[in-house]
Amino acid sequence: MRAPYPPVGSKWKEADVRVSRTVEVIRYDMEKRRVRIACLETQKLTWAKPERFNGKSGGYVPIPRAAGPSRR
Repeated sequence: MRAPYPPVGSKWKEADVRVSRTVEVIRYDMEKRRVRIACLETQKLTWAKPERFNGKSGGYVPIPRAAGPSRR
C-alpha cells in the first residue's frame, strides 16, 4: 500500500530530535511520487518521499494547527 500524500499547506516537524527543522508542504509531483517541501527556518525548497510523513523516526511529525479564539 502506498503512503497517502500529506495535505498541501500542512506543517511538519522533523521526528529526529537531533535536527531542528520545520517544513511546509508546497505541492506534489505525482509522476515521480515526491512532495515539494519548504524549510521554514532556511526557506530552502527540497523534495521528500510521501512515506516520510508518517510520524515515525526518520520522518516528519505533523504540527497541530493552533486553535483560534473561541466564540462565546
